[in-house]
Parts: sequence; C-alpha cells; structure tokens
Amino acid sequence: MKTFKNKLPDDLRSIWDATSNLKTNAAVDTADAWMRLEQKLDKNEILPSKMRSRSFFPTFQPRLAYAFTFLVIFILSSPLIYDKIYHVSIHAERGSQKEFNLSDGTYIKINAESSLKYRRNFNSESRIVNLIGEGYFHVEKGDSPFIVNTKNGSVTVLGTKFNINSRNNMIEVVVNEGAVAFTPIIEKQESESITVSKGHYIDSGSLSPQHIPHPEYPGWIYNKLILNKTNLETVCDQIERKFNVNIKLDSNQLNKISITGVIDAEDLDGVLTTLAILSQRSYRFEKETYIFY
Repeated sequence: MKTFKNKLPDDLRSIWDATSNLKTNAAVDTADAWMRLEQKLDKNEILPSKMRSRSFFPTFQPRLAYAFTFLVIFILSSPLIYDKIYHVSIHAERGSQKEFNLSDGTYIKINAESSLKYRRNFNSESRIVNLIGEGYFHVEKGDSPFIVNTKNGSVTVLGTKFNINSRNNMIEVVVNEGAVAFTPIIEKQESESITVSKGHYIDSGSLSPQHIPHPEYPGWIYNKLILNKTNLETVCDQIERKFNVNIKLDSNQLNKISITGVIDAEDLDGVLTTLAILSQRSYRFEKETYIFY
C-alpha cells in the first residue's frame, strides 16, 4: 500500500491521507436498508394512480353536469312538448281578431286578447275546445256534442250560433240561433246546467237567461260596441283591446258612469268622440294615453 501511495501525485496523496483517518460503522443493517428501498418503491407505485384519478375527474365532472342539465331541461319542457304535439292553439293579440274553421265545419272567430285550444284529433271521438277570452261560434251539427270549456263554466251544443265572453271571474253566453246548455263553475258548490235559447243571453251576475238588448248583439262581430248599462271602465277595456291603446279614467268617480247605446267601431277617433258624448265627459291625449276626465 505504501508503494501505491508513493506513486500517487501530491494532491491525490493528501486526499488519501485524509480519508484514511475516517471511521465507518463496523456493520451495515441490511434489513433496514431493504425496508427503506421497499417504501420508496411503494410510493412510486401509488403516485401514478393518484395522478390518474385526478386526470379522470376533470373530464368526468363536466360530462355529468351536461347530462344533469339536459335531464332537468327535458323534465321541465315535457309538458310544453306534449302540448305542442297533441294540441292546436290559436291566439289573437291585442288589437287583432282571428277567424277560422274546424275540421267539422264549425266557424269560429275569437276577439282580441283571446285564445282557443283543441286536440289535433278533434272530431274523431269528441268535439271539445278550450276558450280563454271571447269567441263567436257557428257550430255545425255532428254526431257528438260541441263543448266549449272556460275557467268560469262550459257550454254544450249540437248545432247553433252563440258567443262566449269569459274574462277574469265573469262569463257571458249569448245565443243567436238554436240553444245551448250552460254549466257555470261555482266555487265549492255543485251547479246544474241552464238552457239558453235563441235571442237570449246569460251571465255570471244573474245566472238567469235574458233577452238580448240588440239584434246585432254581441256587437264586436259586427264591428260595433253595443252597450247596455255598461260600466265606463268596462267600455274602455273593450276599446283598449280592439285598438291596442291605453285609456285611463282620471278619477274613481268615473267608474260609476254606465253607458247605453250603439257605437260604430270603425275608427278610434269616432269611438272616443261618441263615448265622450254618451258619458258626458271629455278626454285628452297625454303620454301615449287617452285620459277621460
């Protein structure tokens, strides 16, 4: 060893002398070394699985959210989809009217802010329609009764001409030809059907048939306003729907005024002028609104 040391360069010989004085453990614990090595191997195996799980959820969670959102939309839209598939709905906007014929030949005209709905297989087994607002019916005779349902009552006929006006909690049925059976809906009470014959009308106020006040009643199908002790506010509502305008009464006292007469409803200015004469009041136009005072 001394011969080997003497052959070393001076710098390596100094390192040799320094390391010769170091002390090492007499025995190495191989069991402890193997245990440490196994722990390191276990950690290396676990780490990729965690990384895989982290990379899985970011792709899984958006798909789950999309599926859940689609399910919620489908559940909420199912009634609308069903209604579109199995029913026909016709609506008349404010300031307009709609007229049409059903498959059985029945002619119907609905007034402004009104709608009618019926099944697509209408007249195959039954003839039932649902009305919101006001509509005039010329019903052709058929094998099954023609039934009009409203939230305030129902009307059953075989063949006739009649008008139904059902708005808010009020309903009026006018029969121009034939006869109808009217069954009102009265809250918490069973009601019997009432027969209304030609030339008569019935409303929810009296539930007793009365003679119509004018041969062209109801006037809206003849482009007229036929008023029989009609509240001024109700008249203004009819004008608003027909001409798509806004009308306001300047004081609550004007609500007590009742109007009787016939107004040609060809143009708005003529209607308002005649109404001012019948009510003995004036009106002005201000901020897109006609104001009676």
